[in-house]
Amino acid sequence: MIFITRSIFAFLLLSSFSFFGQQISIDANIEPPIIEKEHLNMGNSGPEGKEITINNKFLSLGGTPMVPVMGEIHYSRFNKEKWENAILKMKANGINIIATYVFWIHHEETEGEFDWKGNNDLRLFIELCKKHRVWAYPRIGPWCHGEARNGGFPDWIMKHNDVSLRTNDPKYLFYVDRLYHEISKQLEGLYYKDGGPIIGVQLENEYWRGKKGEEHILKLKQIALKYGIDVPMYTVTGWRSASVPENEVIPLWGGYPTAPWNTNLNTIKTNESYVFNLPINDQSIGNEESTGKYRPNYSLYPYLTCELGVGNQISEHRRPIIDPMDGVTIATSSVASGSNLPGYYVFAGGLNPIGKYSTLEEDKLESGYWNEYPDISYDFQAAIRETGEIAPSYHKLKPLHYFLNEFGELLAPMTPIIPMDNNAPDNLQYSFRVNKSSGFLFASNYYRGHTKSIKKNVQFTIKLNKDLVVLPSKPINIYDKTIFIWPVNLDIGKTVLKYATAQPICTIDNKKTTDWYFFETKGIDTEYLFDNKNIKELKVNGAKQPESRKQFLINNIQLGIDNPILVEAVDGHLHRIFTLTKEQSEQFWYFKNDNNEFAFLSSANLVMDEKLQLQAFSTNQEDNIIALNSDLQHKGETLKNTGFKKYIINNTVDKIESKLETYDILQKAKILNLASENDIAKNKLYNKQFFKDFNIENTADIRKATFYLYTETDCKIRINNKWLNQNILPEEKNSLDFTGYLKKNQNSVLLNFPYIENDKGFVGVLEIEFYNSDKIYITTDNTWLTAEQYKIPASWDVVQNKKEPVLLNKKIENLTFSNYRYKLSLDENKLKKYKNVYLRIDYDGDKIQCRSGNKLIADNFNNQTTWSINLNNIKTNSKFPLLFELKPFEEDPLIFFDEQPSFSEVKIKSIEIVPEFWTSFKVNKNNI
Repeated sequence: MIFITRSIFAFLLLSSFSFFGQQISIDANIEPPIIEKEHLNMGNSGPEGKEITINNKFLSLGGTPMVPVMGEIHYSRFNKEKWENAILKMKANGINIIATYVFWIHHEETEGEFDWKGNNDLRLFIELCKKHRVWAYPRIGPWCHGEARNGGFPDWIMKHNDVSLRTNDPKYLFYVDRLYHEISKQLEGLYYKDGGPIIGVQLENEYWRGKKGEEHILKLKQIALKYGIDVPMYTVTGWRSASVPENEVIPLWGGYPTAPWNTNLNTIKTNESYVFNLPINDQSIGNEESTGKYRPNYSLYPYLTCELGVGNQISEHRRPIIDPMDGVTIATSSVASGSNLPGYYVFAGGLNPIGKYSTLEEDKLESGYWNEYPDISYDFQAAIRETGEIAPSYHKLKPLHYFLNEFGELLAPMTPIIPMDNNAPDNLQYSFRVNKSSGFLFASNYYRGHTKSIKKNVQFTIKLNKDLVVLPSKPINIYDKTIFIWPVNLDIGKTVLKYATAQPICTIDNKKTTDWYFFETKGIDTEYLFDNKNIKELKVNGAKQPESRKQFLINNIQLGIDNPILVEAVDGHLHRIFTLTKEQSEQFWYFKNDNNEFAFLSSANLVMDEKLQLQAFSTNQEDNIIALNSDLQHKGETLKNTGFKKYIINNTVDKIESKLETYDILQKAKILNLASENDIAKNKLYNKQFFKDFNIENTADIRKATFYLYTETDCKIRINNKWLNQNILPEEKNSLDFTGYLKKNQNSVLLNFPYIENDKGFVGVLEIEFYNSDKIYITTDNTWLTAEQYKIPASWDVVQNKKEPVLLNKKIENLTFSNYRYKLSLDENKLKKYKNVYLRIDYDGDKIQCRSGNKLIADNFNNQTTWSINLNNIKTNSKFPLLFELKPFEEDPLIFFDEQPSFSEVKIKSIEIVPEFWTSFKVNKNNI
């Protein structure tokens, strides 16, 4: 990493770092870095000719430098039936490594009982990665974090007070050994050396023990190797006081848009993730109260990342809204700073599974962790949302990933040149990555939480050997939210592109042409400067350019695909240069399959499988696909000039009927009559008793039990032989806490009322919630029994003459036990017609939960964005409509919001039911 000072500033305003004029000079005549090889003690690098090797700067495949792109998804947080689709969505975005945590608690919730079935089927998930030709990267813990309960540790090991966790304590290592052995059984035969997709594993996570922790990391690696986990890469997370035994593991880095784990409610004003800078040492990831000064020798390792945030998970006390620009800016910043592997956490969100004994999210109350997160939702505001929907951030990242896939061989060996002391939020971030006489210029004028000033009259001068490249030809203004990567001295076949003020995406080799796709930099005129050497003929907008020029400056660019620049080299090969609009770049799709490559422009989202089956999906009623180098087996029209084929998709909506109404748990309860029913009992000293025996069956313990009671007279309650010591007010809504009184299995409740002659009644609902989020309800109805007698029976007494109660046919005005509950009924037959149907909900309130029957199936912490549920991921029918429960904000809530909510309102404001349409096409191979 080489740093230079910025030179030649004109009219610099020191107070704000705004520039009225800025000439930026970069001297790229540098000594090439020393490449150190074979010092890293990694595992088997793979089959001959396809070896994955690593030096201190970059990775190589079969000796060719590369910049792979890694994205994370958690198989155990995702519906198994949708794994394949999610993998294809990630691959379509340019992801070629899929990382995944192996959460211990998901697999061994009960000590000694491992579960690798259903959504826990790690082996099947890795096999699907192999099927679709993406590499796999398990992060095998034992401790993972990932906002999981106990960081992924099962409760049972937390309760082993004689075990020193995350150390070389033999008692702890016994359990780790067993876990790694079980994991290895799932991975057997799927390693890269065996022709499988697994190219590496991460050991532990955020292991901040410094030098003294290195022996533990080595022990974990030793256990992994013992069970055949033999891979080209062993990594750890590198931030803070990471334990990095020298040359044995590679530290990986990260950076997020914000920090919902912060232990304060302050606005985050600075964030190094948006700065072109060294990665060492990021103190912003993880709880900010944990710091350290230990520094391994990082020069031994390439700069690779595993936790760049496209989004962030929202927490109880911090509710950020992530901008679609955040992820692509952070990724671009890391690459501009020299990173040769952008890795995202997480690229696809998910849903926490429900455990047998508890919910499995990180929380404060039950497991003593730093943050409180939703029970189910792990959306993370990711590029692929927890529902499977494609977020706007997905489309913004795609062109960057295609660029890295295509030009990684050139980029990986390039050294970044970065100005020093340039981290003020309003400063223009820029760097130049160079190798010999070519490079890429990176710039960013976006910083989360700041509206950046316009950088006026900017022009770059780059010294490359004896060459001086000035770009653009005239000074430009760089506006807020502008990021770009511009090539300098890029070989276009036999010709040289001196520079372009457009960002390259990829190249497509056709039968007669090579097509080069760039896209405009918004707010900046596009221009290309070609060296005349080796150009036979150059046409712009159909007009041949004069041959006498030493260089061709082209600045009257027609954006789009209708009229490319035509560059014919001296060898007769024709290169077509297409400059897409910014919007088109996000609609551009690029697939590789064996030796074939396919490109499309489409308003729909696209995925393609190994059988060349193209699937288009969106919520639009009409979409179009333009095949840029192939045919689809579908009727289409041929576009003039280019010969591209355009196809129209018309989707027919079959409206899904729904009914949303307020719902009260009281609705199924009956009012029971308290009046005496016989002459003998008509004595003011007599009592009337109501009995309810019931069984509570659940694998989890009771978290909370509330008896909602309305009675028109005095009442005493005995639960399992203990009298309830709480005030019960007649003609009031009573919320009585039964939590410490109920037990699993058999329970008995007695309600005792004094003698009443006139018709009066009581009504109640017992709501029982378990630690695994299940809920059951017991209502007053004719299954209760009643008796009238002078004495109050002892717990051991057998009460004779119990009988069915009399229901009282009356209505108690304005009585409700739950103001913030709704019921949604859906046409289930219509739902089945679609692959995905999204329920989008806007609501006021702090939190919301959705249940089907007794089961919690979705939840959300309000951050003032629309909540979405994939209705095809859940079971809904007329017997079990969806039930929603909202929680109001507490008074003066201690929550940070990017956008302030209405703290007083609690309601569902609107719902929208949106079907997603899927259309399949068979793709014919290259036709142009």
